[in-house]
Amino acid sequence: MELQTQPLSEHFGLEVQGVDLADLDGDSFAAIYRLWQQEPLLLFRRQSLTEAEQVAFSRGFGDLDLIVRDDMHSPLNPEIIYITSLKRPDGTALGGLGSYEVRWHHDQVYRQRPASGSIFYAIEMPEGDGRTSFCNTKLAYDALPDKLRARIDGRRATCRYGNRSDVSFQQDFANNAARVAELNARTPPATHDIVLQNPATGQKSIYLDPNKTFEIDGLEAGETEELITALSAHMLRPEFVHTHVWRNGDVVMWDNARLWHRREAFNEALPRFAKRTTIFLNPADFAVPEPDLT
Repeated sequence: MELQTQPLSEHFGLEVQGVDLADLDGDSFAAIYRLWQQEPLLLFRRQSLTEAEQVAFSRGFGDLDLIVRDDMHSPLNPEIIYITSLKRPDGTALGGLGSYEVRWHHDQVYRQRPASGSIFYAIEMPEGDGRTSFCNTKLAYDALPDKLRARIDGRRATCRYGNRSDVSFQQDFANNAARVAELNARTPPATHDIVLQNPATGQKSIYLDPNKTFEIDGLEAGETEELITALSAHMLRPEFVHTHVWRNGDVVMWDNARLWHRREAFNEALPRFAKRTTIFLNPADFAVPEPDLT
């Protein structure tokens, strides 16, 4: 089956048209699977999914993760997390990630076995507010100058969940030192290859988080900071970045091995609510950090 698509930008990203994710046949799902292997960012507009339907669709790509932030879990389907600034009747947060800006990052890079796929279902989004940008680290790797490529090929980097520059972590728990200590204890530092390769497609991508990385093998602290700065400047060239303007009903699928993402701040007076599943993608079909741990 051939899917109908249109580009999201000149350089990467595809909108898949004419597909109802709540009612897929086997051929349609297989076509989406193959497309995601080739293209790290897919968009489906005007979707309407129950939590059970979102979980079922997500499971087709691999095992689902229960993220360390259990305060974000759906009460009925813990595989789903709530992305929202809304509150429960008792005043506690309904989910996580408030109205502040979220910096460029890979999800779960702080875990030794990260889940590498995300499916984000936008239910209520402020119009034109809280846009999300994606940086294609596969395209950035392809365009690396030889000297910079030589500095990262074969190297590994170590990350920590509550690293000092992780703004979202700091803001969510600014007044809760005990919670910070608990989450850090549950997520000891993790080390990964900086360059990942998809065994099915041969694509290579950069896997390095500018906020959570605190050490690169073989480099002193100053050299680590300098290399992260140089890589970030290269990766954030306009041709490697696409900014998505959300609409209600959007479902966006992104591959963490090939994309950074960040979100702009939004007006907290306006409701924002989305549901996300996180997937351990098949290491035979996708670039996966630490594939030997699957």
